[in-house]
Amino acid sequence: MNSPELGRARFEKKLGRQLAGASPEAVQLMAEIIYLHLLAPSDFGGTAKRELLQTVLAFASDPVQIPLELDEELDGGFGRAGVAYRTQRPVQLAWLVRFVVAWKALDPAERQNALTDPWKFREVVDAVPLKSAYTQRNVLLHLAFPATFERITSRGHKQLILKKLGTEIPNPTGDEDRDLAALREVLEHQRGERIDFYDREIVRRWQGPAEGAEQQDRGWLVRGANVQGRNLVPEWLAEGYCSLAYSEFDEIPAGATRSDLDALFTEKVPDLTSRQRAVHVGVLDRFFNQMRPGDLVATVDGANVYVGSIDGAVTWTETPDRASGHRRAVTWFNAADPFKRDQLSVATRDRLSGQMTVSSLGPDVAEFLALAKPEADITDVAPEPVSSDFVVLPQPTTGLAEELFVDLEWLSETVDLLGDKKQIILYGPPGTGKTYLAQELARFLTEQNGGVHRLVQFHPSYSYEDFFEGFRPQRNDTTGTVGFELSDGPLKLLAKEASEDPSRAYVLIIDEINRANLAKVFGELYFLLEYRDRSVQLQYSPQVDFRLPANLYFIGTMNTADRSIALVDAAMRRRFAWQGLFPGEVPVDGMLRRWLRARALPADRADLLDALNRRVADREAAIGPSYLMDPRVGTEAGLARIWKHHIMPLLEERHIGDRIDLHAQYSIEALRDGSSALQPPGDEPAFDEETGEPPA
Repeated sequence: MNSPELGRARFEKKLGRQLAGASPEAVQLMAEIIYLHLLAPSDFGGTAKRELLQTVLAFASDPVQIPLELDEELDGGFGRAGVAYRTQRPVQLAWLVRFVVAWKALDPAERQNALTDPWKFREVVDAVPLKSAYTQRNVLLHLAFPATFERITSRGHKQLILKKLGTEIPNPTGDEDRDLAALREVLEHQRGERIDFYDREIVRRWQGPAEGAEQQDRGWLVRGANVQGRNLVPEWLAEGYCSLAYSEFDEIPAGATRSDLDALFTEKVPDLTSRQRAVHVGVLDRFFNQMRPGDLVATVDGANVYVGSIDGAVTWTETPDRASGHRRAVTWFNAADPFKRDQLSVATRDRLSGQMTVSSLGPDVAEFLALAKPEADITDVAPEPVSSDFVVLPQPTTGLAEELFVDLEWLSETVDLLGDKKQIILYGPPGTGKTYLAQELARFLTEQNGGVHRLVQFHPSYSYEDFFEGFRPQRNDTTGTVGFELSDGPLKLLAKEASEDPSRAYVLIIDEINRANLAKVFGELYFLLEYRDRSVQLQYSPQVDFRLPANLYFIGTMNTADRSIALVDAAMRRRFAWQGLFPGEVPVDGMLRRWLRARALPADRADLLDALNRRVADREAAIGPSYLMDPRVGTEAGLARIWKHHIMPLLEERHIGDRIDLHAQYSIEALRDGSSALQPPGDEPAFDEETGEPPA
């Protein structure tokens, strides 16, 4: 804390050298402080958080394990932590160490008083010198008293909110935290519900949609380490520029639109497919039209990362090999002192792994600047989109639970599992309402914040090309011929919508998920289900870095009578949370009885189903209540028809080859009088063992 190790080595390496020879207790204390530091960010994946903690714990001679109840919390977070939190971790942790020292110095009465009074707690916190750790200070206040202190980690955001909306506070105090609490009270009174300062409508009032959108494309990655077999990066750094090759073209007119560029490619490179042409046009359009003077530009050379600022418009320079003709002047900040790829956070580092010649750095631009110019005031860097990858799923209501005839606690648990894992499978035997519950749950979750839900059904012939993207025949109306175009499937289409609208929930329901070859259907997307903060190159679009948006959720359904969980790919099982729906167990138990009561229908229909499932005596082959959740069961004739045409065929399929009298075993009459054609163990067999005929 008092003797920080300087230099560009990774945080873990520097910390390991500082903890060399420390006692196991000291190492564990540092791991606990880092754990507290990692609770806030939702833009660090749980896996990355665990890897860091395990690395630190391994410095001890006898490392301990992270307790399960603490481990589960690592998958959460309450927002993007900001650039300072990611690039100045030692500063944040040093402040936490000072806070722990100050906390331990309090007498027990003072500590107890601070634990019960949020403003007393803040007095203790603010007595610790900040030294650029304002973000960590805000995080600690929110973790300790979330109902009092906002989940706003940026002081700039606090000030901007109060500047734009503070006129609504009747008696402002000048104290940012107290005034935000007063402003919250005013806004909640106006809206009649709990608010969040990062709700889309409120963000528009204090930030404005145009400003947030403009900030997302302020940084660009331009590749130059392998251009026609040459590494141009040393030349870029020495001469102060970055460039594109495209030797087919001489100087391209200033102001050429995307349509103009498309026409140039059509003329000069006619052999390209429309898809290939679109990729190249996109690269040129970004370099010529979207990049602006003042934007950040980054490039990589092996493990080294260089960052600079665009200084002007595109110019044309004739070169013998035509490998760097189209140029933009650049002031490189760290040409003599590059930082390493692994100093970036995992999600930001992932942006360097694609193949696109020019691509956007998106909201990670500030992290590049902070590492390239450590002396820069990062509070002056354009803030990240405040709503990015943070969606709070609404909690189910009592009314919804009653409408679905399920237990509210089970419903809340299901939503929590979906929020934590982002993908869940509802599994159970037929008739337990899996698809219906999935659709109603998706509808509720998306309607609450204006999101979207869609459904696809898997089947044995379903493929990656159907689900994500693949080549499909397209008729050319001009020539009358048929060609193949790369077309997006339902997952990619919904992912695009979700990425463009990160503050809303998007849900894809996958009905009968186990009926397809899951490894074939998901392909490389398996990886993204577990690592939402990473990207992959797609098999049909290798030049595209694709990632699953954090606000895209999956709800799958699976019929255990069709295929048991044990037969589902182990990798897929690990990536989904699993929620069972079985007769006799919550939430299915009592569902039919509640439904009958609500419609004033005979309750003995529920007794009949219970008797049937006791006789089936197989959890995965039991019959669910939805078969009898039909108004026709109100009459004996309607009940008999449903029993004959819907339930008995299921039982016939289950007992193929068993040679039992299904009517005597499972008919309504047999169940009502308690008779059974099957003999209990020890009695005479139902069939003669030698002849196979019924006994005389």
